[in-house]
Order: sequence, then C-alpha cells, then structure tokens
Amino acid sequence: MNLKDYLQKEYSQTATSGYENMINRYLLAMGKRAEKATYTDVLDYIGLLREQQLHPKSLRNNLFAIKIYYRYLVAIGKRSDHPCRYLYLKDQINRAIQIESLYPKEILEELYETYQAKNPENQQRDKIMISLLIYQALTVLEISQIKTTDVNLQTGTVRIKGNSKNRGRTLSLKPNQILLFHNYQKHDWKRYHKRQKPSKRQNYFLMNEEGLQLWQGGINRMINRGKEKHEKLIPLKIRQSVIAHLLKENNDIRIVQEFAGHRRTASTEAYKQTGLEELKSAIERLHPLQ
Repeated sequence: MNLKDYLQKEYSQTATSGYENMINRYLLAMGKRAEKATYTDVLDYIGLLREQQLHPKSLRNNLFAIKIYYRYLVAIGKRSDHPCRYLYLKDQINRAIQIESLYPKEILEELYETYQAKNPENQQRDKIMISLLIYQALTVLEISQIKTTDVNLQTGTVRIKGNSKNRGRTLSLKPNQILLFHNYQKHDWKRYHKRQKPSKRQNYFLMNEEGLQLWQGGINRMINRGKEKHEKLIPLKIRQSVIAHLLKENNDIRIVQEFAGHRRTASTEAYKQTGLEELKSAIERLHPLQ
C-alpha cells in the first residue's frame, strides 16, 4: 500500500490532497532522513516553517500531516515507533474578528452581480456558490457538503449539515436564488452528475468539472480569478462580514446566532461593532493614508 492509497482509505478526498502536498514538502526538505527522522528532526522542520512566518494554524496542519506520514510507516512495517506522536504546538492563534477590515455590502453585491465564470458552462454553478457566501454566510465546507436532498425549492430553503464548528440549520433562500437554483437543476446539474464514475456516485448539489465533491480551495480561487492581490476576497471574511452587517442592522442576536450556526451566543457577540470601530472603519474607507 502506497501513501496515497493510505490517505484515501483514512481521509476524505478533499483532505487527502492537502495532506499529500504537506507530506511531499516535508519529504523534499528532509530527503533521505525522512523515514528515520527523530523527534528533534521533526521539531527542527517545524522551526523552518516558523521562519517562513506560516500562520499557527498552518503549522498545526503541517504537523498533523507529518504525524499521518509516520502512522503510515508504522502501518506498513517500515517503522516500529512514531517519532512525533506526542508533539503538540503551543503557537497562539489570534481568533479575534477584525471588524474594521470586513467587507462593505457593496463589495459583496458587486462580486455577485459582475462575476463571469472562466468557462460559461459553470456560470450558474459559480453564481450559486457566491450567493450562498453572501446571502447565507456559509463556509466553503458547508457549501461543498450540500446534497440535492438538502435543497427544497418548494419551501425556498436549503438545509446545512452541522460540523465540529457550526450547528446544522435550515436557511431561507432569496427569490433570485430560487430561480437560479431551479435553472441550475434543470439544465446543468445532470451534466456534472453524468461525469461521475459509477463507483463514486454522490448526490452533491454542487460539483466540480469531474462530477466530484467541490474542493474547498477551489471556491477561493474561483471568486478571485483575475483579481489583483489587493482586490482578493477571503471566503471566511465574507461570512464574517455578512454576520456583522446583520448585527449592525439591529437584528436580534439569537436570530443571527441561529442563522450563523454558532453554538454559543458569545461567538455571535464577537461580531458586534462598537462606535469607535465604526468610526475607525469609516475613516479608513474615506480617508486612506496611502
């Protein structure tokens, strides 16, 4: 069993690609030392990643991928020990929401109204993804997991699957989304579905060009195609912006919490803008320093 087979057996298709890339970078850096590496060798590699100023979350993901690699070596009998099983990183992740840097409503609407897919065949699919970002404030993971049975155009709703971070919920669709979803189901969905291999049939509502589950990073690339670096939008920040706008419009915090799928009210309260933050945001928009 090779490494790719092991990853595909243990993890989802989306996760497999990411872990494989991180493991390959580790193997390239370590060379022949990789298979017999010690705890200290792994720690030194993490130190090299720190020098590249990787985000603490990326550091943890890389370490997790390395741990998978050594679990694989143990599984196939190439090692009898795991050098970094008990290695944990304490790099602090700043989880504070930078309210003043969120996107204005006009930017989000412009993304939806002006978007043009690279391949015209994907226009409706891509517009649906953008609409779910800016109207329902979904994460890219939630978008990639929507099944055909989760969409109910008679009631105008979409059911969102719960995960480790957010609760499951059923959200209303906007009138323009209902028409968009209907046209996509009628004209495009079958085209994607037919491209699936019989052994990998899945009833995902939105699929990639091979008829498979969407890759989360692909959504990021899709909305930023052709944009300059300073114009690029971050899907998570789109979600945060939508939630912050709802609170700014004095919607009940419990309703916004349910809409966002937050498990705790405190998670929703973190999006509240103080008067000082609003003033700072307005100054930065209207009076740029550079």
